[in-house]
Amino acid sequence: MVGRRAGSADRGRLVNAFGFWQGQPIDNATHTYFDDVMQAFTHIESLAGGTPIELWTGETGWPTTPTVTYEGATGGLQNAQTFWDQGVCGMLAWGYNMFFFEAFDELWKPPSIGLNGVAADETHWGAMNADRSTKFPLKC
Repeated sequence: MVGRRAGSADRGRLVNAFGFWQGQPIDNATHTYFDDVMQAFTHIESLAGGTPIELWTGETGWPTTPTVTYEGATGGLQNAQTFWDQGVCGMLAWGYNMFFFEAFDELWKPPSIGLNGVAADETHWGAMNADRSTKFPLKC
């Protein structure tokens, strides 16, 4: 996914922001995502000393497997679509660039354990299935 932030120069920076990995329920995840990106932008801009910067979200997303949880966050197709509709589309509407992580499910990934000690399925974070079919509408 690509957008443009007006007035940006060729000095790009990436920030990863995941409301899911901050343990946020879906009704607060978009706010957390926006807040993380704005805090990062403000900090990076202050370090740039007045030099214009271009900020991209390097990674963001939501797992589509409903059994994947982290603190207050729960995966699932509806939650992933809500995050897309509100978080991704919202950031693009504001003119920010981004990479959605991941575009496609990655079934080749090995099983993993999250920081909370619970199995964390990293294979189903795609906006699309491994066969390239969409899981939900990807239009903003």
